[in-house]
Amino acid sequence: MTVPEEPPVMPTADAAEDAAPGRAPGVVRAGFWVLLAAGVVGIIGGSLFFALREEWARDQVKRMPDLNLADQTQAAIGLSWWLVLGAAMFLSFFLLLGYQALRGVRKARTLLLVIAVFASIFEYALGRVTIYGQLSSLLTLVGIGLFYVRGARRFYPSPDR
Repeated sequence: MTVPEEPPVMPTADAAEDAAPGRAPGVVRAGFWVLLAAGVVGIIGGSLFFALREEWARDQVKRMPDLNLADQTQAAIGLSWWLVLGAAMFLSFFLLLGYQALRGVRKARTLLLVIAVFASIFEYALGRVTIYGQLSSLLTLVGIGLFYVRGARRFYPSPDR
């Protein structure tokens, strides 16, 4: 008579992370993708503002008739370039530093925190002319927060002191 085999037991989350030591935890990977989404949303918002900047200038003059249309158009042109180039710069930082953070580089995670603070300030200060800037700022804060939850902190080696 043969003894029936027991069904395999599902490993815990900690055991699954230990089984794949070179792979970043799910929360770190999610943080990386959320940061990339924040950068893409920022670029979409900047591109839409770039395409609709003359309309924005006309709306500003309609709301405040004492403004000059030519001045508002020039301001919209400058703002649109700032939004597109700034969002592209932050997306590239998120991509480069996020990739290093996925590999377990603690310094990259710290630099991501600094860049995320600047990106949130940039997107909220300049990008708030559209909802995309505010959404990008929110996604940036959520994404960087995922790098600092308990499951992610275990992934990064503690500094030698």
